[in-house]
Amino acid sequence: MALLSATADEEKADRKAMSCRCGRMPPSNLRELKAMIAKKQVVFPGERKRVMRAILDHPEIVAFGTATSIAAACGVSSATVVRLAGHLGFRKFRDFKNLFRDHLKETRALQQRMLRWRPRSR
Repeated sequence: MALLSATADEEKADRKAMSCRCGRMPPSNLRELKAMIAKKQVVFPGERKRVMRAILDHPEIVAFGTATSIAAACGVSSATVVRLAGHLGFRKFRDFKNLFRDHLKETRALQQRMLRWRPRSR
């Protein structure tokens, strides 16, 4: 009986995880997200597609915005923006934002390294 109970609890936890994260692991960086889209591992229904296009073109919208400001910029509801994050496997909207923040930090660091690097003159 205890074995049956443990299995039922595990199934319940699995269902909860599936409902929260759509059964997929969220991408760890923007490059991975773009690869998932290119390989059609994730498809965006309806207005989520419009939001995804906008934020891929302008990642700063997500990095520095709120669900409400992103929604306003894309002409959708804030619920659509939050659903998009969940659709990608993120449990929290903040984690979705951090993906874009990290991308911008990496891009900025790379730009600064490139500016510091100067070829030696002969």
